[in-house]
Amino acid sequence: MSESDTSNFVVREHIYQPDIPPHIRQLEMELMLEDPPDIATCKDLILDHHPTNFQWWSGHPEPKERRDTSGLTPLAAAVKRGNIEEAKALIEGGARADVCGPTFGSLPHLAVALSYEGIHQIFPLLKLVIEAGADANAPGPDPDKESLLCMVITTLWLPNYRHAICRYLVEDGGADVNMRSQSGMYPIIAATGTADKKLVHYLIQHGANVNVSDDQGLRAVHYAVPSASNRSLGSLIKAGVDLLSPDNYGRTPLHFAASLCYWDFIRIFIDFLPEGYDINVRDNDGWTPLMWACKNSRSEALKIQILVRDYGADIWPVSYDGKWSALKLANFTAGDLKGLTFLAPLKDQSEKILQDGSKQIWDPEFHKISPGDHHNFNSCSSCYTVSDAFQLQNGC
Repeated sequence: MSESDTSNFVVREHIYQPDIPPHIRQLEMELMLEDPPDIATCKDLILDHHPTNFQWWSGHPEPKERRDTSGLTPLAAAVKRGNIEEAKALIEGGARADVCGPTFGSLPHLAVALSYEGIHQIFPLLKLVIEAGADANAPGPDPDKESLLCMVITTLWLPNYRHAICRYLVEDGGADVNMRSQSGMYPIIAATGTADKKLVHYLIQHGANVNVSDDQGLRAVHYAVPSASNRSLGSLIKAGVDLLSPDNYGRTPLHFAASLCYWDFIRIFIDFLPEGYDINVRDNDGWTPLMWACKNSRSEALKIQILVRDYGADIWPVSYDGKWSALKLANFTAGDLKGLTFLAPLKDQSEKILQDGSKQIWDPEFHKISPGDHHNFNSCSSCYTVSDAFQLQNGC
């Protein structure tokens, strides 16, 4: 190791930690566990006046052969256009509202798909077709077959509209709060993913299972921990969420918290973990939470130090393929993580006896590696690998 490297290690040994009074941390925990106010109802929505210049239909029930090339009946086409008056006239003339199709899902799905351009038409159309017999639990279009509740949660970004429509669907439309989409998505996971604490609390009040998982094995708690601003975690904890559950790749919420949370929140999250948790739990690749923290270029050195110094994270584990350690990952990530002396043992402690009785010797050369390429901080939503191009991954 060069003299410059040595001096760098000495400098990085001591990291300034802001002093946060205990009462501030206590307040943060209380805010996280505090129940939010009720969500909006349809009465809270401000609806536009709708135009009456529509093309009238003769009023005869529509046979299947009247569907257009995309599988839409005249009523479905009217809903897709956001034409409330035409849709009402078709229903009064005998048109069926319970039609479904693989390309559009159901009429309620078509209404929600109006999104921003026709957001004021969504609720009147939903109410119209559901009261006319449309099924609020019909699957959405292929391939995901997204449930209606999930579609509302992930599509409508105005909170009042999202809340009011979800409330109507659950309380009046009979929507199942635990309906699974083909992709594995559930309403409780979708609401947590959007950091909507009010809606998470509402869904739990109406029977949502907080321990369901998506096709990656991720539960709502996995989506709640990456951001300290996502206060949904408190509602999930009060509802009995499993804070130690692994996903399909063995990653627990602690792995996600270590990788993505800031140093002040990692303390709060760990304080919620049940007694006897393993700070060194490994995923399917043998990576510990500390290794995940060292992998992320946005990690803070202080967070890593807290994991090691205050919570006993082990610096010795090596991935199952024998290629990575916490220090090697930190050196590869570089930036603020390069040269962290607390990720290496003292010189007189370079040997360790493992549980099976074998001896592990610290090899400084193994942990050396050139820094990785720089990037612009776009990360995969599944594995959280950072790349130079934004892309939503589904099968990492």
